[in-house]
Amino acid sequence: MKAKTAIAIVEWTSLPLLLLAGLLVISGYGLTSEAARNASLGLLTFSRSQAIHLSRLVKLGFVSLLLLHTYAGTEVLAKKVEKTGHQRLAALMEYSVLAFLIYVGWIALNGEFGG
Repeated sequence: MKAKTAIAIVEWTSLPLLLLAGLLVISGYGLTSEAARNASLGLLTFSRSQAIHLSRLVKLGFVSLLLLHTYAGTEVLAKKVEKTGHQRLAALMEYSVLAFLIYVGWIALNGEFGG
């Protein structure tokens, strides 16, 4: 992946990833904390929190953005490491992170569709 492409992916996934992470955190507190529900001024009810937090679209969107963002960010970092003359370290970083992300994606897909 070219560095420009990787940087563009990191930039474009940052805000949606932040919003979905915030939504998951807030809805999680809405499930477990009366204080959080009160602090939301009535916007966050238990049933709304449950619907958001258990939404397949929200969870898969978050995981997809997380995987894409992390892979592109690792590519940017690997390019910087490569420029310092550490090609093997850069390749090790890239392949290790890629293997981990494939594993995380596999678990997420099995968790949602595996039964």
